[in-house]
Amino acid sequence: MRRGWKVPALYLATTCTSSHFALGFVSHQLSTAAKASAWKPASSLIYGSPSSGSTFTRRNMSSEVVPAKDYGPTDQSWRSLLEVSMARSRKIRGSNYVQISTATKDGEPRCRTVVFRGFLNNKNLPEDHPMSASGNVDGKPCVMKMCTDLRSNKVAEVAHQPISEMVWWFPKTSEQYRVRGSLLLVGDDSGDRDLQIARKELWGNLSDPARESFLDDKLPVPVGGRDDEGKVVPVPENFLLMLLDPIHVDFLRLTGAQYRQIDERQSGPDGSTWSAKSVKP
Repeated sequence: MRRGWKVPALYLATTCTSSHFALGFVSHQLSTAAKASAWKPASSLIYGSPSSGSTFTRRNMSSEVVPAKDYGPTDQSWRSLLEVSMARSRKIRGSNYVQISTATKDGEPRCRTVVFRGFLNNKNLPEDHPMSASGNVDGKPCVMKMCTDLRSNKVAEVAHQPISEMVWWFPKTSEQYRVRGSLLLVGDDSGDRDLQIARKELWGNLSDPARESFLDDKLPVPVGGRDDEGKVVPVPENFLLMLLDPIHVDFLRLTGAQYRQIDERQSGPDGSTWSAKSVKP
């Protein structure tokens, strides 16, 4: 190993251990000051001002410093917590990417990244609609929208076992949401008029490249999924609206004092209600 390369290599190893990230190598040498700071253990990344009594935590995955005092126990529901997490990460590219799990007929797990595309507006649904039973939390809808392709393996997996769990990680605030519930796929064969409207709306809101990916390769693919007049083409058979109807949410915050909360949905004759409790660990 060439002189001057040992320090950055050891520094990266320490960083990987504390944040569980696999980082690549660096192609430059550290300055004398950087070498000195690189030998500090991960615990020294917590610092503060003794005079003010405030403590801050620097996260290895982000250069931003977040006041630890801003993150403590809460009496908010998972839906309100998620609203804040989304708002704080709105400007981060990929902050709406989530991981969704399914299982094969043999019970083998499958997991992939999909794009979260908002919540289903159940105010437009009839009162007797199955999705209306999901109810609201703090006046906010709960059913989560995504989309998938009819040609995807997950279609058969969802038909076999609709129970799924979504994982949503917010690196800016070091928060994780694990959302468990039933998946529902809405395609051409669905006779639910209200969900077909939601499907058509989502199709129109996709980016042009995303729409192209759902079109049949055997036919001439309209550029951007638009016709000669620039209008969005009708919803193709391959495009499915994918809905996650949550029943259990596990929230974990690692910033500041670690905090974990479990929210569960109970169904009754008067509809659904949610309850929350803090748990350890």
